[in-house]
Amino acid sequence: MTLTQAEQLAARRQQELESIARTVQAELLFWLARLNRADLVGSWFDQVLPGLYAALARGQVRAAAGASSYVAEAATQMGLDAATAWEVAPSAFGGVAADGRPLSSLLTTPVLRGRLAVEQRGQSADWALGQIRQSVLLMGSSEVADASRGAAQAAMAGTRHVTGYIRCINAGACRRCAVLAGRWYRWNADFLRHPRCHCYGIPAGDEHRQRGRGSWRTSPDAYFSSLSRRDQDRLFGRGGAEAIRAGADIPSVVNARRTAASLRRIDVGGGTIVTATTEGTTRRGWYSHVRRQLERIEGRKLSRLRLTPEAIFKLAADREELVRLLGRHGYLVRSSAEIARL
Repeated sequence: MTLTQAEQLAARRQQELESIARTVQAELLFWLARLNRADLVGSWFDQVLPGLYAALARGQVRAAAGASSYVAEAATQMGLDAATAWEVAPSAFGGVAADGRPLSSLLTTPVLRGRLAVEQRGQSADWALGQIRQSVLLMGSSEVADASRGAAQAAMAGTRHVTGYIRCINAGACRRCAVLAGRWYRWNADFLRHPRCHCYGIPAGDEHRQRGRGSWRTSPDAYFSSLSRRDQDRLFGRGGAEAIRAGADIPSVVNARRTAASLRRIDVGGGTIVTATTEGTTRRGWYSHVRRQLERIEGRKLSRLRLTPEAIFKLAADREELVRLLGRHGYLVRSSAEIARL
């Protein structure tokens, strides 16, 4: 009864879901082929939407159907009592989008956007058809995954000794998912995901909050180490990957590059432009803690902007300065007693 065994079970569950999603997408493509480029909206409601709706709803129900058995088996592998008087109702997860909208309403959005692009922005009908097809296929895979995760969370809620879940990532996980690998959440916490997200939750109890992580599926550091240098650079950015290889904290590196809106470009002279970020600069962030300590030590106010890892690698003259700057900007974590050396 180990986390590793539960991870393997979650991986098999994900493979099942991917198979269901591929079947659904093949059915969606069949119905999308009936779309008439000369009458996008009319043909959509007459010939396409009913088939799309039925195919995706069936996929959602199939995805939800295995949730109860998955939760029971995974909970047992985690050493929990999986006894419950409740059973997931798979049909309840079909025909409804993850955001609560009717599935038919969600599926209609792409064709309305396509018509708008043709009539008001001058796009070609072929371009619109391509965009509609891409959007519907993305909806198909995402809604199948969300139905399965929703059903699994419902099963966890109905299993008294399951008080939370551990986030388990899949091969090829993006950097945003990688930093969440192995994190413990309460049973009723919303599952953070993005389109095409393949992460899954492993049922857990309170005693698993402090448990050591298992394989790369539940450990950001192990996941990063499992990647080739090329994939590290591709997923985390060259500068971010270099910072992590130098010992930087993975969540700090990833969060610093989270949104384009948080980035600022700064001219540091000599024609050198570097990027800074406002991410991780709130009072609870580690960078803010470091900055306040440095302000106290140095007796002066410091900028609330923090340099990104890429900027630090561009500015650092040698490894010693690189490590110092990574620490000063909150990417390398040190004890408070060591901050004065930064």
